[in-house]
Amino acid sequence: MSPKENRSLDEIEKDIARNRDDLAATIDELAYRVKPANVAKRQVEEAKGFVDRTTRTPEGGLRLEVVGPAVGAVVLLVALAIYNRTRR
Repeated sequence: MSPKENRSLDEIEKDIARNRDDLAATIDELAYRVKPANVAKRQVEEAKGFVDRTTRTPEGGLRLEVVGPAVGAVVLLVALAIYNRTRR
């Protein structure tokens, strides 16, 4: 007979209680992970990391070949918006 077959009722109840606690902890973790506020927070952190990796050198300086055109595009969009408003 294997050791599992000779377990007492008390050991089986303890195993069930431990499994129930493990399952509850897993469900709590899943609920935390899918909570919309937490998902949004992770997405914001991921976006910040992407922007930082894209616009900065490993030493921390700005990558002008990336930042320059982006700033130019923003300036152009603002200028077009102002031009459209003044034309009306």
